[in-house]
Amino acid sequence: MGKILNKSLCTLLAFGAAAGAAHAQSSVAVYGVVDAGLVAVNKQNAPSGGTGSVFALSSGGVSPSIFGFKGAEDLGGGLKANFDLEGHFFSNSGAGNQWGGLFGRQANVGLSNSYGTVTLGKQYSPAVLAFAATDPRGLKETFSGLISWALTQNPLNAGIATAPANTNAVIDVFVANAISLSTKIADVNLSASYSLGEVAGNNSGNSVIALGATYTGPITLSAAYQSDRGQAAGLTGGSGVQTRKYSVGAAYSIGDATLTANYLNNKNSDPASGSSLAQYHVYGAGLNYRTSASNTATLAYYYSSNKEGVSDTSGTWILSDDYALSKRTTLYALLSGVNAGNGYTAGAAFGVANDNAFLASAGKTTSAVQLGIKHAF
Repeated sequence: MGKILNKSLCTLLAFGAAAGAAHAQSSVAVYGVVDAGLVAVNKQNAPSGGTGSVFALSSGGVSPSIFGFKGAEDLGGGLKANFDLEGHFFSNSGAGNQWGGLFGRQANVGLSNSYGTVTLGKQYSPAVLAFAATDPRGLKETFSGLISWALTQNPLNAGIATAPANTNAVIDVFVANAISLSTKIADVNLSASYSLGEVAGNNSGNSVIALGATYTGPITLSAAYQSDRGQAAGLTGGSGVQTRKYSVGAAYSIGDATLTANYLNNKNSDPASGSSLAQYHVYGAGLNYRTSASNTATLAYYYSSNKEGVSDTSGTWILSDDYALSKRTTLYALLSGVNAGNGYTAGAAFGVANDNAFLASAGKTTSAVQLGIKHAF
């Protein structure tokens, strides 16, 4: 009886050791950001008509407020399994489920090795990640090229006409039902994704192609391309606007200063007739200067124009400062102004992205002041 017990104990200990070894080869991390700030913007549309000033507590000034779980398992031979689940919430109200549900930003799983990574599921568009590398404000959540990138996806939906947009391309930042490949060759990162349209009888309808490339060396270079196919006829009421955008950019550092410049071209077409509905040209330039190890000041300017469908121009300037209290906590301040034309102003890099509010007012010279704090965990 004693021998049997000893043998069973040894078996359990061996199993426990093996389980411990397996556990040591995998990891899961909880991460997130809480970002909130005060923003004051003048010449906003008032409920009683006309325009007026607004003072609000907004969610996300430097970064969106997010939470997530990500992990990896070492499968041996250099192969790893990876997953990422990421959701969004508003720090000012606690509301969540933006961009498509509990994990509306990312919900994916994949495999990686020294050659690259294959990922399946909802994820960041490779195109927007490349665009961010040379955006004058690093695609910060407010008052940056992110506003232009997102709102030009389907500007006609934002006020004049309604047409179902591509449901796989969420503000052209996240791509759903996607298969992506990424790799690095020397100093060049290459990535591509394809979102399955999943429309019976029309496999290309509602699909998304996104490509991104960045070079990091003495100078940073970026190139991006994204195409959102219109939905198939009969799906949620019609055929959606087709969007094609591409961007190129560069950044160069001289001591504590970094100069950035990029260009975004976004064309919206009627997939049935092929006629152009809008074509935005957005130019951005900026200077980031590290005044100390913990402080960075930024001056940026964006000019946007569209002359198809309706004349829409805007010029936006932004002066901001970020002060790191620690590696996790940052205080930020911002001043911004925009001189908007009489059109939709979808290309203006002016506004609070998460709230989709406090945007440029057509035909107005609008200004904003923002103060906030970001904490990452």
